[in-house]
Amino acid sequence: MKNFLVVILFLGFAMHASAETEESKNHFDADKLYFGGGLSENDFNGPNATGIQIFVGYPLTIKAGSGRFALEGGYMNSGSFDRSVTVPAFGPVVSSSTATGLWGTIVGSWNIADRTSFIGRLGLDMGDDDGLMYGAGIGYDLIERLTIRGEYVIRDNIDSLQFNFVFR
Repeated sequence: MKNFLVVILFLGFAMHASAETEESKNHFDADKLYFGGGLSENDFNGPNATGIQIFVGYPLTIKAGSGRFALEGGYMNSGSFDRSVTVPAFGPVVSSSTATGLWGTIVGSWNIADRTSFIGRLGLDMGDDDGLMYGAGIGYDLIERLTIRGEYVIRDNIDSLQFNFVFR
């Protein structure tokens, strides 16, 4: 619960800081929305599964040095984690589980080379793997409106290696 409150305060601060800009910038601009999605290789303390995620983002007007910030929210499906257990008299029994849910994060991006940026994120997973989530990775701008990202994201129970496309 303490982690939840810290993240909510952090996200609230980011939204408040964004709202305190010039009057002309103090409105929602749907043209700034961006969309993304991709595949992930997920680890659940042993079995792995290939999953998907889709998300939407909105850039904030706050900056930290060369860093830019955005709010992102999305949906993830971890794929099916299959475990096989041998039960005497029955033989192998396979159990399967999947984690799904919504998430929200604040994402920071800092240029490290031409068309290449470092990405960091902090937020909440509000699904089957409820709790704090954070991660880091690299983004590369293929063209002006298309970026590919490779990220490692950590949740309470599931760690994900993600490969996403971002369309602006």
